Amino acid sequence: MQFLRLAFRQVRLQPGFSLTAAASLALGIGLVATQFSLIDGILLRGIPAPDAQRVMHIGRLSPASQGRDGWESLPYRDFLAFRERQTSFDVLVGSTSGGMNLSAPGRIPSHHPGGFVTYNVPELMGVQPMLGRWFTAAEDQIGQPLLIVLSHKLWQEEFAADPGVLGQPLSVNGVAGTIIGVMPPYFSFPGSERLWVNLRPGPNDPRTTPVDRAELIGRLKRGVTVEQARAEFDGIAALLEQQWPDSNRGYNRMDIEKIAFAYAGGGTIPILALLLAMTVFILALACVNVANMLLGRAAQRTRELAVRAAVGASRFRLVRQLLGEAFVLAALGALGGFVVALIGVDLLNTHLAHQPYTPDWFDFRLDYRIIGATILLTVLAGLFAGIMPALQASRLDVNTALKDDARAASSMGLGRLARWLVTAQIAFSSALLVAACVVGWTVFDIRQANLRYEPDRLLTGRIEIHDAVYPSVEKRAQFFRELMQRLQSEPGVDSVAVTSRNFIGNGVPTQVAPEGMVFAHPNDRPSTWLEVVSTDYFKLIGVSALRGRLFDAREHSLKVRAAVVNESFARKFWPGQDAVGRRFLSAQTPEGEWLTVVGVVPDLKMQGLFAPPGIDEAGFYLVQDQMGWGWLDIFIRTKGDPLQYVAPVRKAIASLDPNQPIHSIGTLTTVTAQAARGFTIVGVMAGIFALVTLFLGSIGVYGVMSLAVRRRTREFGVRMALGATVGQVLRLVLAQGGRQIAVGLVIGLFGGFLLTRPVQSLFGAGMTNNPLVYLVVAVLTALVGLLALWLPAHRAARIDPMEALRTE
Repeated sequence: MQFLRLAFRQVRLQPGFSLTAAASLALGIGLVATQFSLIDGILLRGIPAPDAQRVMHIGRLSPASQGRDGWESLPYRDFLAFRERQTSFDVLVGSTSGGMNLSAPGRIPSHHPGGFVTYNVPELMGVQPMLGRWFTAAEDQIGQPLLIVLSHKLWQEEFAADPGVLGQPLSVNGVAGTIIGVMPPYFSFPGSERLWVNLRPGPNDPRTTPVDRAELIGRLKRGVTVEQARAEFDGIAALLEQQWPDSNRGYNRMDIEKIAFAYAGGGTIPILALLLAMTVFILALACVNVANMLLGRAAQRTRELAVRAAVGASRFRLVRQLLGEAFVLAALGALGGFVVALIGVDLLNTHLAHQPYTPDWFDFRLDYRIIGATILLTVLAGLFAGIMPALQASRLDVNTALKDDARAASSMGLGRLARWLVTAQIAFSSALLVAACVVGWTVFDIRQANLRYEPDRLLTGRIEIHDAVYPSVEKRAQFFRELMQRLQSEPGVDSVAVTSRNFIGNGVPTQVAPEGMVFAHPNDRPSTWLEVVSTDYFKLIGVSALRGRLFDAREHSLKVRAAVVNESFARKFWPGQDAVGRRFLSAQTPEGEWLTVVGVVPDLKMQGLFAPPGIDEAGFYLVQDQMGWGWLDIFIRTKGDPLQYVAPVRKAIASLDPNQPIHSIGTLTTVTAQAARGFTIVGVMAGIFALVTLFLGSIGVYGVMSLAVRRRTREFGVRMALGATVGQVLRLVLAQGGRQIAVGLVIGLFGGFLLTRPVQSLFGAGMTNNPLVYLVVAVLTALVGLLALWLPAHRAARIDPMEALRTE
């Protein structure tokens, strides 16, 4: 191990060089380790349950879905059939997540995410309540009372951690229930729920009527593969399709995958893959930089290496010595990278984990697997950074090196290798910048999408009223109508409206049947987006009808059901014709009741802000007075600060129903920012990667060119002594370095094009293929590269010829 002691000594002799090289590697290693932790926390580790890798999520695939993407929950009737017939899982849980309004005498009503679940959740998760008990199998049956288990966090926040909470009455969505248990800290199932209620079927026989819905989560039996389970469930689904053709036609395929993948969403995996590729590129760029630095150092040590060779050191020993120094630098970089990763993981836990509607089992940490991967990265980084300089330096001509260092360095081909490393630096930098620009630009567009509505003047909040309290369409419509009237009378309020979509998410997928079109089965009808709004909705957002009219007082009755459609809907079903006056059927209205189109409005992103490009925008609007929906967002446009109306809104709701809460209240600006939080974090990470890339790329090119110019000092002196001007020397250096930059740019821009292919379906070809992105990257990289060339070239051009000739 003597070569390692010598390597440590060499590193100590040049602290500035060593710190610069180690810092470059630390950035790369630390960012990759952080990204490993992000992927591990979201996708790989999974839900904290015994045999977590065998815990699967089961949903059904719609007839229109392509491949195995996009699952739906099942009717409770189907869940019971699967549970009775399947043999692939040793435990199968039914779960339905949703918002829950909590109220009790003497309590301020509140709203929390909750889950309707079956009795066997503790068996699946391997966790029992810390207080009280869970539901029994008998309490999942028809007619059983509503029972409630609280999360530890909700128990602390809403009940002051009172052990006497067991047995207390608590109404959930207007239904009286009883608290029977409290779960231990950090328990979460299946996502971010704060309480759990026994999943009881509706009042009708669930085996004959498709009431209620559930998604399935189960633990595979040992020895059973996902493919075998999927084949069994597909077979059961096909049998249920034959048994209940009216409701199950086309639903003969099932989606079975790890729960983390099911909840991560279709766009999460490509984004994580892109971020990981970007960090690996940064590490590769750092390794190229260190290789360049080691190359320059080898050029300065040719005489030392020649002496070692002359006294008997073999080429293997020289390579081993130089590689040892590279590994020492990599080890120092790993220590720094560990610090970078600790900071990165702490930021992820602060800004991404344990946020509203983020699964509580998202947890980012540097466990033994991440540390093991980091050690492997360190070894690979040391090898990658050190092998080429070591091999090249070991090729030196001993006789030449003992006579002339400069000629020895040239004989090793260090100059050619350095030029190719410059090309690699520019290529890695430009590819990374393309990816960072695509991500950052997309996030910027998403955050700006609602600016047309003057979001700083719009107060919004979510109100969810339930059938147990408001059982009829008329009562639900009356509640919201009276609430809007009371708020409209507040001084400083311009307009008030309600909508089933908060300008951020998508509308309700709804199948329609335009008049004149015939479909063999209701499931064959095309799906469009539905948004239920009040009559003043379009006035509040400042949108006028392109053709026809908007909703007005005529829609207060149910005599004629009116609809307003967007341009995409009109083009899709009545191309080249006037849609006003046309009729269609909707799955969200009573069977056989025609909807008459009274107006056409522009497309307003009914598919949602985060929908991938290419999603059909066709949608229609129905009026709340005719639909009487209970789950709506209220919007209040004000003349002053919208937040000063929070108290009047709560007061108005309490005057109508003291047990009714409002939640997610804030300006449209803050609500949009919260919804886009995940995308924003991705954009910030991309920005950090871009800055690191520019930093590493610029210092790398500068270091190589400084070394190249220093080795050519005597040459420049001769040229200037023979009459070359400062400008000619400057142009010579810039031309030679500029060629490497140009080649690197071409390779890097093409690499960036390939790097962004996996996210094209998410961000759209218009963004990933945007010429402006590639132009901005090309100009920025060229400017940084040329500046890194110009500084040493300018210094060389101003050298005194006599001083240059005396060098060496």
